Amino acid sequence: MGTRQLTFSDDKGDEQEWLPGDPRSAVDAFLEFVAERREAGTTSFAIEDEENDEALLLLFEVRAVCRVKGPQHARTEYRVVTGRGDHRAQVDTFVRGGFAALDPHGPWLPDVDSLLRARSAQLHEKAARRADSGSDAPERRRKELRSEFDTSVLRRTHPRELRRRLEVLTLVDGREPATVAGVTHYGFGDAVNAWFTAGGRGLVVTFDRTSALDCSDDAAAQAALYDGVPADLLALVRNAPESSTALNVPHPDGGTLVAATGIFTFAGPCAMADGLVSRLQETGTGIEDTGLDRLENFLALKDFTPAAVAQAGPWSAEDVARGFAASAPEQAVPALDKEAVDRFCEIWADSGYNDRWDVHYVLFDSYTVEEAGERRDDLLELVGTLGLDRVDAPPEATTGEVWVRTDPRIDAELGNWA
Repeated sequence: MGTRQLTFSDDKGDEQEWLPGDPRSAVDAFLEFVAERREAGTTSFAIEDEENDEALLLLFEVRAVCRVKGPQHARTEYRVVTGRGDHRAQVDTFVRGGFAALDPHGPWLPDVDSLLRARSAQLHEKAARRADSGSDAPERRRKELRSEFDTSVLRRTHPRELRRRLEVLTLVDGREPATVAGVTHYGFGDAVNAWFTAGGRGLVVTFDRTSALDCSDDAAAQAALYDGVPADLLALVRNAPESSTALNVPHPDGGTLVAATGIFTFAGPCAMADGLVSRLQETGTGIEDTGLDRLENFLALKDFTPAAVAQAGPWSAEDVARGFAASAPEQAVPALDKEAVDRFCEIWADSGYNDRWDVHYVLFDSYTVEEAGERRDDLLELVGTLGLDRVDAPPEATTGEVWVRTDPRIDAELGNWA
């Protein structure tokens, strides 16, 4: 259903058609339609699928959305909006799957009275949380945000699979992944960009012009959003070459910086930039406001096939097929030295485990360097010998802790050591 004609309208009578093949996705085009008219005080908008007699309404004045189906088996249902990102999430779901696809994104309420009661309960709950918050509330909120991100689709996706999908999506979008000085840039639409080095370190940047996090016209605020990004990764978006997928904005110290509402590092386990976490905490916005959903919609696909991508994205089936056909075929990986693999597995069995998403091997958890001793030195030598990707341990890790990205060749042997 993602390639059907749609009509945008507002409560002032303005209308706009969106047709399959438009260079902008239906979601982006509709939210731009909304943003332009909200500045003039308009508060109600609709995106309508006339062919299927379905519509989704954004009701900003009462902080709600409404889904409509009719006239046959007519239904009109409401949902309280809990965050600004709810609007994009609901619109995206409606565009991809229509009225029925919204079923699990409720609760959906049958009438206006039910909506008003739910809205009142939400306001009372917020007031109670504010009254209960003490001096540790900001730090608690930061921990909640990081904990929430740790269950995100991006965090759960292995960088190996992430890069494969980014390559395909870049090609589907009519672009080529560009590699300069060992750094490969991927990007699609005007919202998702990623840079990865030959050694596997990387940076993913999302940009949503309609988000409350958009500060692309404030150089200092935009630069602050990147606080905490390691210097080598920050260099990837400073004075970056012009690209149709990335917007370069001025940096306070001169030069340019890639505009972003979401910044995610791959120096260690995937994490949000400290500056982004601070901004979310300060503004009361959520991860859904970063624009990350524009990437996660494709990472969440269990079967990453041309049919699934055509259903989830704004591209034609022909463009999707061309992109998949142009992507590099999976290359056979060389076998690893059996003795080195066995020694690695032995250390893992004695002092390691896999993280909750099977993205990393975690070794010498809670050990200091001194406590881990020579076995840690042996491990690091094996990581180099086997060509595995060692990443930075999380900030809270002890000095001896070692994180290594999982490898299917090692995984095949670990079952004999568990």
